[in-house]
Amino acid sequence: MPVYGGWLRGKTKEEPEVTFEYVKTAALQAEELGFDSIWIPDHLLNPIKGERAPCLEAWTTLTALAAVTQRVKVAHTTICQGFRYPAVLAKMSATLADVSKGRFILSMGAGWFKREFEAYETPWHDHDTRVARTREQIEIIKSFWTKETTNYNSTFFKIRDGVLEPKPNPPPEIWYGGESEASKKLVVDLADCWLMRGSSPEGLRQKIESIQPLLRGRKIQYALPALVFLGETDEEAKNKLKKFSAGDPKVLDSVLETGLVGTPEMIAERIQALEEAGTDHLLLQFSQTVEDLVYFAEKVPL
Repeated sequence: MPVYGGWLRGKTKEEPEVTFEYVKTAALQAEELGFDSIWIPDHLLNPIKGERAPCLEAWTTLTALAAVTQRVKVAHTTICQGFRYPAVLAKMSATLADVSKGRFILSMGAGWFKREFEAYETPWHDHDTRVARTREQIEIIKSFWTKETTNYNSTFFKIRDGVLEPKPNPPPEIWYGGESEASKKLVVDLADCWLMRGSSPEGLRQKIESIQPLLRGRKIQYALPALVFLGETDEEAKNKLKKFSAGDPKVLDSVLETGLVGTPEMIAERIQALEEAGTDHLLLQFSQTVEDLVYFAEKVPL
């Protein structure tokens, strides 16, 4: 969902204004067109357009969308472990699962944008510590969702006689976003789905192969995002990418490698290749959300 005004640093007049009304319109359009889920990134400062650019707060935005949609699953990409206390997050998640009638996915990550931690006076830790804190948070959340009473005593969090009612039934799926070795170990132990960075089909295949021996037969799902630039011709699609990226060659190369860029037929072939490489879910990022949603749904032969 377009909570930052676009997914690349270039600025164009075609990008949407950052308002809840536009995000709601996009969410309802996605549901009507048959998309499976809607996703809200969790940042307190705009990580793409700059900290002075507007962005919407993730939890309130998703809760509002859950209340006005009926079918699509609702989730974050991803909830930052540093912004909410885990026992309270367990309660918030249980309530959002109720609001959405079971459509909520709890997707978590360690956080990476140091500046927003500083701006909101949230403690910042080194990478592995942030992952370790996320591990404890997920353990606490699972306990609150499933046990009558939660007692927890570990490195970062301590819970005594914690109670959560009503419990979500069934408990939401838990996804985790991150690709470090510490993150992969967390996925292996606690997650239902591994949310990776954008990848080529071959890169995706290698990532999945790297984690499967660690799973020891346990089945999980795999997901990744992809920027979408669709055109009637390949040249038109690439020109659109150039415009929204302000012609940055590094961005161009990255999106061409990991995104969905080209004609409807080319994009359909790419999606099929990613599915064959092992992905279960593809999170699509559109620069002109409502217009692109309709164009994609009407043109891409899936």
